[in-house]
Amino acid sequence: MVMNVPAPIDDSKFFEAAQTLAQSLSQWDLLILAGSLVIVVSTSYYRPRDRRVRAAYFLFIPTWFCLALSVYQGINVQRAYVAYLVAARGTPAASLLNEIAENMTDATRRQILSLEIALLFTGAWLIIYIVWWIFSNQPQGNS
Repeated sequence: MVMNVPAPIDDSKFFEAAQTLAQSLSQWDLLILAGSLVIVVSTSYYRPRDRRVRAAYFLFIPTWFCLALSVYQGINVQRAYVAYLVAARGTPAASLLNEIAENMTDATRRQILSLEIALLFTGAWLIIYIVWWIFSNQPQGNS
């Protein structure tokens, strides 16, 4: 008599994909963070003299906070992946794998959300800068 036994599900692809996504998003976070810091400290580009327009640079503060939060959530995904690797060395209970997967999924969602919010703040700064750049009468030689 042949019994139909379901094949075991290989969760490793899910965990590897989530870990790879988190790593990629963290790299984007750090790239955006570094680029925005260069904008703030650099003197080699056209800057507004008007304080009201320069106040838009305050938009970088919540951007940096959200990027840091996104990197932190990426670290949480990495931790969950390590927890999976440790658990997978033995025969883990399905409930343990589900808990690790839920933690990883939640951290991934928070990482993506934090990055999206950071991009909104950066986009708002960019719109203000472009509008100022187009309509400004400030001579380019003065920074």
